[in-house]
Amino acid sequence: MVRASYRLGQLGLALSPLVPARDRALAAALLTPPQLAAFGLLAPTDQRHAARVLRALLTRGERDADLLVAALLHDLGKADPQGLGRVRLPHRVSKVLARRLAPGFWDWISVRPGRGPLHGYYLLRQHPTLGAAWAARLGVAPRACALIAVHQDGDIRGSLTSLEGDVSASQSIAAGVGPRRDAGEFARVLAALRWADDRA
Repeated sequence: MVRASYRLGQLGLALSPLVPARDRALAAALLTPPQLAAFGLLAPTDQRHAARVLRALLTRGERDADLLVAALLHDLGKADPQGLGRVRLPHRVSKVLARRLAPGFWDWISVRPGRGPLHGYYLLRQHPTLGAAWAARLGVAPRACALIAVHQDGDIRGSLTSLEGDVSASQSIAAGVGPRRDAGEFARVLAALRWADDRA
């Protein structure tokens, strides 16, 4: 029952086409102009969600610059950089239904880039890796790109494998993990990002 009420709340938020000025101002305070322009291509619901993730981290006392930028851009891959589409409400709803009722269909429809409305399924499934690659091209710090790449369930090796064709993005993400001595801090900020993403 709790999960159903959560999904209904998400639906209500997704229907609003507005992004509050305070959310836009928060993003403008942390992002460069090109990064902010890319952020603006996200669906309004994704922009509001990113601002809520950032606020949750700030309220918790987080001040790590890479973490805060990753909070705003973690769903960047849900929009196509060439304007070929973005994740919309029907994609989100059908993902939940398909994963529950027909997982094979979800895998089939979302594994490759599609044309037209089908492209949103691919973006939804691949958004961590796609977003990390786009963020790297926008000059986002490698560590923030690495956080974006694995903010859901992935690991760095899987993200790098998915980016075989984008060598510079792969190198940027790999550099973001840093040497072994930084692994504990990376794991800590990744856990914080996942925590905030789940609650926002």
